[in-house]
Parts: sequence; structure tokens; C-alpha cells
Amino acid sequence: MTFDEGYENGYTNKILDVLKEKNVKAIFFVTSHYITYSPDTVKRMVAEGHVVGNHINHHYSMPSVTYSKEVFNSEITDTENKFKELTKEDMPKFFRPPMGKFSQKSLAMTKDLGYKSIF
Repeated sequence: MTFDEGYENGYTNKILDVLKEKNVKAIFFVTSHYITYSPDTVKRMVAEGHVVGNHINHHYSMPSVTYSKEVFNSEITDTENKFKELTKEDMPKFFRPPMGKFSQKSLAMTKDLGYKSIF
């Protein structure tokens, strides 16, 4: 079970309550913005044994930033660095492309960073 935290409508803590009650683990894909504005929820995800994957910094369509390796990589590494700063753990190398948009080039660039793309 996976959840995207690109734009959260206030349901994540309720979802976490149900997952905990049912003893179910999930993957939550978070943006850098989500880590900044919901740090306690991200810490809770980790503490309760969920996987927290990368949903990038600005929630861009990844094919639109393949023109620059630097821009592309920073979208992913900025989120990874914020996660580590908050949790003191490395972010698991799972990636969900925002809006489900990808290209062969964006998939290859993501893989070059050691990430597995999850759809």
C-alpha cells in the first residue's frame, strides 16, 4: 500500500491510526515541503515502521527537468537530505514520480542515483 504526500489534505494521521490499528505497513512518498511542514508525521511514519520514499523537492514532472542533471539530481537529493536531517536516517531508495509522469531518460537518471521507481 502506498500513499503520496505531494499535497496532503489532513488525512495522513488518520491513515496512520488505521494502519497501526490493523498492523499494516505502507510506503509514504514525501516531498521536501512535506518534511518541512509535517516533521512530526514523518517521524511517526518512521517510528511505526513504514517506509518513507522520495517524492522530490518541488513536485515537478520529472521529464521536465531532465534538461539539467544538476537540477534533476537536486530535486531528489534535497528531499533525501531533509529526511536525513530530520530523522538521522538515510532515506530508503524508493522514488515515486510526481503525477506519475516519467520518461525513459528520467527513469535512467533516477536509477543512476540508486533509486528504484515505484508506480
